[in-house]
Amino acid sequence: MGWLIGAGVLPLCIIAAWCILHRPLRMFFEDLHVDQARESFRHRREHLEAEFVTSLARFDREEGLRWEDAQWHDEILWARDRQTRHFLALVCVHFEPDPFEEPQIRRHATAVFDFHKGRWRAEGKRLDQVRPDEAVGRNRRYEPVAVVHHPSPRQVD
Repeated sequence: MGWLIGAGVLPLCIIAAWCILHRPLRMFFEDLHVDQARESFRHRREHLEAEFVTSLARFDREEGLRWEDAQWHDEILWARDRQTRHFLALVCVHFEPDPFEEPQIRRHATAVFDFHKGRWRAEGKRLDQVRPDEAVGRNRRYEPVAVVHHPSPRQVD
């Protein structure tokens, strides 16, 4: 009879431990790769931007040409997709005004780069007329990922 009770209690304890530790463990392992992902993005950024424009041009040639002529900002906003848990790089892009457009039209967008299974992907995902900070602030799907600055070792003179 005692082993029967033990056989019922043990699975309940394992399930309770999983429920309590699942999120903290997941967040810990996700954060392990953040620095590596950031460095990888910085090294491959030009290639990823070109890949992004190529992806857009496959679906809409005019949109691809528009993005090819755009001005890409240097700043990167790091975020995480709450649904997929993928690490993201959000980059602001400005477009030159079209002489036939109304002056009040906003001419910026956010390019979304996705880090999944150790690789950055540029699939042409974009948020039109939204800056990266607005995307994270307004859109509940994205959560900001804090940048942790590691102090560099001091040089001895």
